[in-house]
Amino acid sequence: MEQEPILPLNRMRLINLATYMTVVVIGVLGIGGLTNLWPRLIFAGLCLAFALVYAGAIRSKDFARRAHGYFALQTLLFMGLIIVHSPSGAVTFLLFILAIHATTVFPGRSAARWVGLFYLLASLSDFLTYDLENAIGSAVFNIALFFLAGMIGHNTRQTELARRANQQLIEELRTAHNQLHDLAVAEERNRLAREIHDGLGHYLTATTIQIQGARALLAKTEAASQAPAALAALGKAETLLQEALADVRRSVAALRATPIKNKPLPTAIGELVTECRAISGLEVQFDLLGVPRPLNSQVELTL
Repeated sequence: MEQEPILPLNRMRLINLATYMTVVVIGVLGIGGLTNLWPRLIFAGLCLAFALVYAGAIRSKDFARRAHGYFALQTLLFMGLIIVHSPSGAVTFLLFILAIHATTVFPGRSAARWVGLFYLLASLSDFLTYDLENAIGSAVFNIALFFLAGMIGHNTRQTELARRANQQLIEELRTAHNQLHDLAVAEERNRLAREIHDGLGHYLTATTIQIQGARALLAKTEAASQAPAALAALGKAETLLQEALADVRRSVAALRATPIKNKPLPTAIGELVTECRAISGLEVQFDLLGVPRPLNSQVELTL
């Protein structure tokens, strides 16, 4: 069974917005609840660090390898906020956001472990803030709160996985469509080749044989010495028909064999130039400038 991937956070726009708004609100409330300058500056700095770490995780191209480190660092920043500011519901709401992040990023067990840690930290914060009875009630309430966070993150994760699966399916369908199109083109080329070979090729062959027979008969009669122009015309007609028949055979061969099949486009063009030079006697030169870039099959065939 294929292991579920660790997802990045950069596509979760609503979660991104909620995270930044939460940090700003907590920063404002926390600074307002402090009276001394240095605790305020430290608290503001920790909030800014939390936002910057999140922004770095969004932009990281190697987030899958650093995901656990991201959550560990954010957890340490949360604990720093708790130390600077007495535990409060506003600060512990960051753990709710981190629980959404974890269930969005990680599959099953990994997500559950992080959510469990966040729940324990939130409950510990409540025990440090309230009396025993209220702390127990808050801890029970946190079960529902973090379950809700897990469901939000899980649904976001499943939506992203479904989007990826749909994108992969679209790519596979596009590939299959291109293959079917190429097959249809090949079948049509073969059909045209058969029609040319069986139709025009047959008539040219038959006409050539008839002219050869007429020329042979005329050469054996007394009229041959009296009508040399007729013999010359028949000879010329035979030559033209043989050339036309050769052209038809070349056309049939070109239709049946795709010139770019299993060949790079520059190679195929080079071979066509060489063939043209050999057949026509014209001085044709092919120069390749730059690096070839991938093209779809129809563009390559047209070129």
